[in-house]
Amino acid sequence: MTTLRSRMLARIVAPAVEPLTLTETKLYLRVDHNDEDAPINDLIVAARMVAESWLKRSLITQTWKLTYDDCLHDETPLPMGPVASITSVVIVNRDNSSQTVNVDEYYLNAAKNKLIIEGSLVGFKIEISYSAGYGSASFVPKPIKQGMLAHIAYMYDERGNGCNASLPDLSGMLYMPFREISL
Repeated sequence: MTTLRSRMLARIVAPAVEPLTLTETKLYLRVDHNDEDAPINDLIVAARMVAESWLKRSLITQTWKLTYDDCLHDETPLPMGPVASITSVVIVNRDNSSQTVNVDEYYLNAAKNKLIIEGSLVGFKIEISYSAGYGSASFVPKPIKQGMLAHIAYMYDERGNGCNASLPDLSGMLYMPFREISL
């Protein structure tokens, strides 16, 4: 029988910018006035969040904290990659005292999606902080940006009509090669 360890994932630092600018989105939507800038900006954020959720990946650099109860063993998957760097691994004790694990005791695997530990770590909880994402907006793959634009156009066109919250087929097709899957 396999026991699943309890874990919690939280975004600590949100992306500083969005993958799409207001200007390029308005151009795609063929909007040439400023009356709807605020709602279009909201659609950009919503499309990014849906894309990240569907892809199981971070688009723009952001910081995540993954917390496990009790212990970590030699390999720990890091969700919402691609992981750029591991900021810290901290063991928290029941009395809330903590100990930062020396960087020589762990590393990021070549695929940049797992923390590899030399041995195992034990404590009340273990917190892994890491930076993930493609970097700046210019490094987000173009098909993902096109999928976001298609999704934004769909949401923009369908607003007020009880818009179906599902991802448009075109967006899903454009995102598919970049989706993180577990084997």
